Amino acid sequence: MNDRELIFNDSKGHLVVIMGHVVERLIVYRQLHRQTPESAGVLIGERRGPHLVICDLSEPGLGDIRQRYRVNRKGSHHQSKVENVFIESEGTQQYLGEWHTHPEDIPSPSPTDSNSWVDIIADEPMLMLIVGREDFWLGKKERTKINILEKVEA
Repeated sequence: MNDRELIFNDSKGHLVVIMGHVVERLIVYRQLHRQTPESAGVLIGERRGPHLVICDLSEPGLGDIRQRYRVNRKGSHHQSKVENVFIESEGTQQYLGEWHTHPEDIPSPSPTDSNSWVDIIADEPMLMLIVGREDFWLGKKERTKINILEKVEA
């Protein structure tokens, strides 16, 4: 992984771009050591027609519950971050989904992940990002279905 932006697409050719500075922040939280706990936050960005651009994120902080194989975003700073960015961007940037880490090289959703995403109700597509030690997994929830996105190699 490096500090360049990441681009993913779905089966319809709709793109998700993760800006380079966001990728850099996500990489910091990889679970590279046995004692490193899971980390989580929210993804913030823009909806550009059918495409999504992740421009910002919230990071782990006070109130979050972090263990090796479990994380719970309990801190109020996540919601505050979304609200502040929404106001500062005059409504162009908004909550797009969630991210968390897994202690595996090539991540994939656990049954707990999949079950929790089923409960997310949204009129617009939402993103679910998992940061592994060597790669990322990205899914897009559209209505009741989670579609796995493919990384576009630059």
